[in-house]
Amino acid sequence: MFRYKKSIPVSYEWQGYIYFTSLLYWELPKRTQEKILNLCIAAGKENYQALFEFVTTDAGAQAVCLRHHLSPSTLERAVRRYYEAFPRKI
Repeated sequence: MFRYKKSIPVSYEWQGYIYFTSLLYWELPKRTQEKILNLCIAAGKENYQALFEFVTTDAGAQAVCLRHHLSPSTLERAVRRYYEAFPRKI
């Protein structure tokens, strides 16, 4: 479910676009998929797989953190970097 994150300095409209585009990952052209994956790698660093799962599925943050053994604040920082970079990279 989309929720506007006030802590991310990206407009409501862009956050909605990023959220829904990311969820459509498997239906996007290969080139766009590559850009999203590369953005997850850049924003998530060693935790890119957790970030990728979080932004491309409807899995909740708590479940992703447990599965990937990372703190919620680490995932939150990666998500912030992803949302901030998305408009420039995709």
